[in-house]
Amino acid sequence: MAMAATRTPLFDVHCHLQDNRIVDTAPSLIKAATKAGVKWMAVNGTSEADWEKVRQMSEHNSCIIPCFGLHPWWASQRSKDWLSKLRCMLESVPCSTVGEIGLCQSIRGREVEESIQVDVLRQQLKLARELERPAAIHCVRAFGSLQGLLEEMGSFPAGIILHSYSGSAEFVKVFAKHGAYFSFSGFNTHVNPQKARRVWQQVPRDRLLLETDCPDALPQVDDPTALFWVPGDPAVTAAVPSSNSDCCHEEELHSKSAGNGRGGIGKGALNQPANLRAILSHVASLLEVTEEVLADAVFTNASTLFSFPGSKLVDCS
Repeated sequence: MAMAATRTPLFDVHCHLQDNRIVDTAPSLIKAATKAGVKWMAVNGTSEADWEKVRQMSEHNSCIIPCFGLHPWWASQRSKDWLSKLRCMLESVPCSTVGEIGLCQSIRGREVEESIQVDVLRQQLKLARELERPAAIHCVRAFGSLQGLLEEMGSFPAGIILHSYSGSAEFVKVFAKHGAYFSFSGFNTHVNPQKARRVWQQVPRDRLLLETDCPDALPQVDDPTALFWVPGDPAVTAAVPSSNSDCCHEEELHSKSAGNGRGGIGKGALNQPANLRAILSHVASLLEVTEEVLADAVFTNASTLFSFPGSKLVDCS
């Protein structure tokens, strides 16, 4: 049985509904998320190739906040005029923010020279500050480099989001002084609870955000029937009835779950924004607060961050 929505609306500050793995089912995923209480979804572009898809998704869905940026994985594939294209997109879509941008020293990230990543990130951060838009930053195993760049550039009054934050508790204070918010995703549910608690307890309550980072980062939960599944996902089709692919039928899933904590769900199962409450529940338990208290805090934080001039939140207020 899928989780019911909390009374306070939820805000998924980072997701990728334009991803080719789920774009065809995006309308149903948006509907499921709205039904689950997710009021806003910030859809982050990653390259010049998907910016237009993000723009169109925002035009057709009032709950979608469009974000345009060049992800570090694709920095070496940028066109000669990529920055002018990005500026044009941001200026022509005043409700948009900058993202996903950043630095990455994972195995995949190291395929792109760090110097290129830093230069591309610096230019995008300059643009975000000039246009007074928030920026969503991907940072994996590069927190020292990011610290150096932010100290070089100064503060960002419009705010930056350290999406799916995986840094140490010590770095929290370092980045907070530069206007950073710290967003936690399903990836963080796989972290040792004691370690996670040490980090999250250092985050100022007014800088805490939640995200799904879908279609990746499916949360790890004790009861897989509490999650929503993507229709047609081959990793779950054996366990989820096609007549109800938004969520799991408890009896059928448990009947397939012997010796498998995911109830027969394969590795790489796809995530969706409706699962944001599973992340909320996990973080609330670690911070030892109620889900409603945490939901209210993170929704207020996200609403403040995304209420820049021209944003959808300002227009509908």
